[in-house]
Amino acid sequence: DGKNIKDLDAFAYRKHLGVVLQETFLFAGSIFDNIRYGNENATYFDVIQAAKKAKIHDAIINKEIGYDTIIGTKGAGLSGGEKQRVAIARAILNEPSLYILDEATASLDTVTEKQIQDELALITKDKTTFIIAHRLSTLKNADRLIVLDKGSIVEVGTHKELIDKKGYYYELVNAQYMTYQKKAEDDLD
Repeated sequence: DGKNIKDLDAFAYRKHLGVVLQETFLFAGSIFDNIRYGNENATYFDVIQAAKKAKIHDAIINKEIGYDTIIGTKGAGLSGGEKQRVAIARAILNEPSLYILDEATASLDTVTEKQIQDELALITKDKTTFIIAHRLSTLKNADRLIVLDKGSIVEVGTHKELIDKKGYYYELVNAQYMTYQKKAEDDLD
């Protein structure tokens, strides 16, 4: 918002960030406390609403003691997809003005990923969102893509612009499509 980041209070600034990493940070404690982490004023209702948006609520309530279920360090006791969805629920709960999603849906099946992407599209509307992804379907609706190769920017544009350009991004999309198509054919055998 036109302010030098060096002039901002680091703690206050971080309150405006919603960060979801491929390697999630979860601690030993209840699922409820892991979602509520960083927002101690959140109510039980708030946590449930965030969990529903992250498509993790049903999995939680199917556990023996639901939101009070204790998980181990790094989310021991949860699947990879459940860990990511708990981290997404935490980010949603804090209602940040800026999201950083680094492979945030990499451990999810494609159906759940699509559901969460649709929900995140609503939640991140009119908010700055950085999405780092190798699964290129995640990026189709981005306003601007910055394509990197070995740490250098090789292309910038919308999905359509980069497809029409038939450059590096186009090759990545085609290679990924061919990989998915081959996997689907192998699964049918």
